[in-house]
Amino acid sequence: MRVSSYQGQEPVLIISPRYADELATMAQAANLVPRIERMAREAAARFAAEPARVVVVDARGALPAGLGVATDLGAAVEAQRGAMLVLLSRGDADAASDAMAAGATSVLVSPFGADVFVNALRLADRHATRLAHAAAVLPFPTPTGDALTGLADSDRLTSWLDAALADGRPAAVIMLGVARLSQISMLHGRQVADRLLVAIARRLGPIADSPVAKGEARLLGRLSGTDFALAVVGHAGEDAVATMARQLVLAFQRPFAIDDRVIHVAGRAGLALAETGGVEAGSLLREASAALAKARAREPGAIARFSAETEGALLKRQADLESDLYRALTDGDIALLYQPQARLDNGRIEGVEALVRWDHPVHGRLSAATLLETASAVELAVALGRHIRSRAISAAASWTGPLANLKLSINVTAEDLADADFVDTLAVDLARAGFSPRRLVLEVTEDAIINDMERAAATLALLRRDGVTVALDDFGTGYSSLARLARLPVDVIKLDRSFAQGLVGNEREQLVVEAMISTARRLGLSVVAEGIEDDQQRSAALAAGCHMVQGYCLAPPLDVASLQALWPQGKGRSSAA
Repeated sequence: MRVSSYQGQEPVLIISPRYADELATMAQAANLVPRIERMAREAAARFAAEPARVVVVDARGALPAGLGVATDLGAAVEAQRGAMLVLLSRGDADAASDAMAAGATSVLVSPFGADVFVNALRLADRHATRLAHAAAVLPFPTPTGDALTGLADSDRLTSWLDAALADGRPAAVIMLGVARLSQISMLHGRQVADRLLVAIARRLGPIADSPVAKGEARLLGRLSGTDFALAVVGHAGEDAVATMARQLVLAFQRPFAIDDRVIHVAGRAGLALAETGGVEAGSLLREASAALAKARAREPGAIARFSAETEGALLKRQADLESDLYRALTDGDIALLYQPQARLDNGRIEGVEALVRWDHPVHGRLSAATLLETASAVELAVALGRHIRSRAISAAASWTGPLANLKLSINVTAEDLADADFVDTLAVDLARAGFSPRRLVLEVTEDAIINDMERAAATLALLRRDGVTVALDDFGTGYSSLARLARLPVDVIKLDRSFAQGLVGNEREQLVVEAMISTARRLGLSVVAEGIEDDQQRSAALAAGCHMVQGYCLAPPLDVASLQALWPQGKGRSSAA
């Protein structure tokens, strides 16, 4: 086969100890000039001597060495604005996220044919072309940051967009929301959900890399577990952006093949445009998020555009709330309520969950979700968490009568666990109030643990050693999976309220819920059914093996006086039970 290359482009460097000749032959079919290096330890030196637009690291049958090569070359390939394709054996498919973290821009899992490999090379070369184009038209670096997909993360997408907006050119953000990810994770496990996210990124990539107008630059990023965003600078107008949005949403119409599963997901999009300069990236991203929220209320595939007349008023309200939160922390506008938790076998109330509400002087009582979102936006999440824990512990320590021995559950966020002083400040609160750690339950979601599992596990293990109980809240949502449950440092799981209906739903729903409860019990964990509203759900929770119940079947969130009234005079069991 005659070897040819793209005019003026660098060759492709193939690092493979076993299959170099086979890969080189296929690379020629992609119109690339192959350069072969069979020794992993020589890869960095070879790349330094012959920089390549595309690097192929063959880790099949040699995963540790392959990942080592990818790590050694990652920064250099990024600096060259190149692309790195890592090849994995089928048995090592779980290492895709490790390869991305090492610096891969794409991953291909064997077995694959020549056509598939050639296509992967062409996509990698297109990725490198896009990076080179962006560097040529905009004087700022193109970042990557999401370890799983290799796309830009939220921070780097924001900094890239801010730099692009500085010269006053028009810009747009297309924010994409993926539906059903939590259900897929629950049914198939975290690894399948991760592979689905990688597959989505691969499918969206060529659309983002499609031919761009002169002077235009694009950057695709993953903002969170289910949200992606395409930032476009120097776009050709609103119609062009709308066309890109339609192409991105249409990408979800075809199902995704993950291992031997065919998975259908829906996508929706929110658009925000800035036609002139003076706009900050954060504002444009918030506008796109507000538009996506509108699209999520519509049918799958919906596209909504930000409107200053409607969503603009909501954003102004959010800005006002952010300003008011500082005052609320000192003026006593944050109220604590308590929802009972009772044993299912005898109805005895044994604990309460502390719930927070914001009594705003203008907008009235606001939900905990609004309060927490506002605190995160102004980087007051840690201060808010400390404020709530201190007040709740102090209040519970002063309770007398039937409330004196109740356990107190308090929610803990990812920001709390990341706080280096979290354990120390909690210990101070407990000591100052004279509150026993054995009466304290910390409720944490898996999402709060998963971002830094090692650190979070060490923190929670330290607290458990001191007698604090740890509960996994909202189990069954996010990335929760039965396979991961045994490795989480928890004593209790709280079934998400969405599963309350499943307890009395169809047979399939009941089987899923009963499987979760059975697994938790076999692991020695207590199970709390949350969001139970009536006697039918309560009876079903008891029959399924739950230990405790929480919800309106007992009582709504109450102030202390109303909580005290649940116990008739002289009795130790609640009237609600």
